[in-house]
Amino acid sequence: MTGNFAIGWRQVACCFLLLAADSFIASGYSVVAVPLGHEFHPSRMVLMLAMTVLSGGSALLAPPFGALMDRISVRLMMVLGSLLLAAGYVALSFATSFAQVLVIFGVFIAPANVLIGPIAATVLLSRWFVGRRGTALGLAIAGVAMGSVIYPPLVQWLLDQHAWREAFRLVGLVLLIGTLPAAALVIDSPADRGRHPDGVAADPIAADRARAGVTVSAREILTDPAFWLAFAIFATVTSGMKGMITNLAPVALDQGIKARDAAFLISIYGGCGFVAKMGFAAVADRLSPRTLMFVSLTGFACGMACLTQAAAGYRAIALGVGLIGLFGGMMVPMQSLLVPRIFGQRVVGRAMGLLSMVTLCALLSTPPLFGLIFDLTGSYTAIFVTFAALAAGVMLAVPYIRLHPRAESPQPSVQPAAG
Repeated sequence: MTGNFAIGWRQVACCFLLLAADSFIASGYSVVAVPLGHEFHPSRMVLMLAMTVLSGGSALLAPPFGALMDRISVRLMMVLGSLLLAAGYVALSFATSFAQVLVIFGVFIAPANVLIGPIAATVLLSRWFVGRRGTALGLAIAGVAMGSVIYPPLVQWLLDQHAWREAFRLVGLVLLIGTLPAAALVIDSPADRGRHPDGVAADPIAADRARAGVTVSAREILTDPAFWLAFAIFATVTSGMKGMITNLAPVALDQGIKARDAAFLISIYGGCGFVAKMGFAAVADRLSPRTLMFVSLTGFACGMACLTQAAAGYRAIALGVGLIGLFGGMMVPMQSLLVPRIFGQRVVGRAMGLLSMVTLCALLSTPPLFGLIFDLTGSYTAIFVTFAALAAGVMLAVPYIRLHPRAESPQPSVQPAAG
């Protein structure tokens, strides 16, 4: 058990590093967008279309990639994702039009977003952990927040020191160094080392045979009411967070805040998200998922309400960003925790892929929608009010989410084995 413990937590560390780099794609785009905007002069809405392309490409790729992760090596897919991510930022440095930027986000960065993102981490860690799954997922997904703390200021520093094209090439190198070794060290399952998942006294070979004998189709998942209830909750928070973070630097700059201080707001968001995910890791295996969802939605709504007062200055923006990072950030590991409980271990990749697809479809319009609202009204207030109201509304769905596989009775929580 001791060896299994050590190897399992190494997988958590690998996922932490990969998710940190993956999070930079969205959380760092408001920094990346500034030189792209100066170079190619798109409108604010068109500038944010890169995030729409990212979401659309990820949505299309999530179901097939997720299904593949249930059947082939997650490690090989993560290695490919690492290479694509680094190549994408290098390719951006050679772009000569904003149309090329959009193509690069679709061809390189969107696949990388799926291959080293939460779907892959959920598939991998749900194999390694059962009783401590919430803790493992919370710690791994804390990498999302840590990436938001580290990468945006680092990229801003590179942009301050170098011409933007050279800086983007250096960003690609940094991302490669930060992800490729972690992906190469991944071990696909405990069975590959002749071991057991955390706290489960079962033959892993027999478990694999049982999983292979039962299939759950995409149609069965998509016709499950629990799937759509989960979608409504997760999509509200994640789309609001994405729209906010991708437009955060412009929001701050519009209030006369300096670029470096605007980049620090992203670090505040990431730091609060890191605290949220560490807190989630501490309590996820002890508190009801429904309680955690209520807390997350309440804090997220308060954060959006604070951002309606952005004209009050830096402190109001920082408070709103911090609340969204702290409470909205809890919803990311919550999704990874709930999917295995709702649909069962044997189809984690497929279910996560489908849920990610429909959630990402909701994200397609969010970043440019924030920009469009600004273009039409000269303010982001209306969109912040809308997301605060949506969060309050989806709280009504929380009591109705099923927390066990369809047609099965609820099972008691599995406790980790002693020692």
